[in-house]
Amino acid sequence: MSESLLDKTKTILEQLKNGQFVEGMEEFYADNVVNEEPTGATIEGKAALIAHEHEVLANVAAYHGCEVRSVGVGEDDGQGNGVTFAEYKLSVDMKDGSKFNPDQVQVIRWENGKAIHNKFYYNPDF
Repeated sequence: MSESLLDKTKTILEQLKNGQFVEGMEEFYADNVVNEEPTGATIEGKAALIAHEHEVLANVAAYHGCEVRSVGVGEDDGQGNGVTFAEYKLSVDMKDGSKFNPDQVQVIRWENGKAIHNKFYYNPDF
């Protein structure tokens, strides 16, 4: 693989900083990706995950950005298999008046250069 998993993760985070929520999913997620939230809720499949993201984005009043605090690699075999993580804070105002501003950690498991599993760690009751 020419692009390291760390580089791919940094690209996803840069897109997130710029409010490009779906672009990284389209480019880097495997068709069978699984997304897991701290509540235990999961979404399976890239198409379902992108559709869900569009539903969430339809309820956003304002996006104030993403502050990346750390990013790293737990494992990268040079063949597109491994684990990366990122710690960041989102700042989002929702149309219903609520805010979504979690300090969160995202752990991404990669196979063949594609994200196959995302697990998010944050306090869902923040």
